[in-house]
Amino acid sequence: MRRDESVARKEKFATEGEALTYEMAATAARAASEMFATDVTLIDLRGLVSYADYFVVASAQTERQTRRVAQEVIERMIEKGHRPRTKRLDEGTAWISLDFLDVVVHIFTDEARDYYRLESLWRSAPQENWQE
Repeated sequence: MRRDESVARKEKFATEGEALTYEMAATAARAASEMFATDVTLIDLRGLVSYADYFVVASAQTERQTRRVAQEVIERMIEKGHRPRTKRLDEGTAWISLDFLDVVVHIFTDEARDYYRLESLWRSAPQENWQE
């Protein structure tokens, strides 16, 4: 990381804890994106709710693909030392939720994401479309 990127990153995050939760969210987003999830979005909930700092929201075409994306996210997060508090990977599920305490990952089929519209529900929160 270049020095100017490092300074900008430090200014973005006031504490180490905030930087850590962003890195957690980025790890989940990267894993989902690399497993061909689409429209990966980070929703910054800091200061809005007490139960999470970020939501990571992603789409997959089929329920089978949502499970595969979720498995990849879990594996990558565990590699970084973050175990899910709860996970629900049931068969026939159009919405998978993975709770890593400060980061909650939501993986939807396209239809379920359109129905639940989490980004609209949290439209007052800062949102970042994940792109590497």
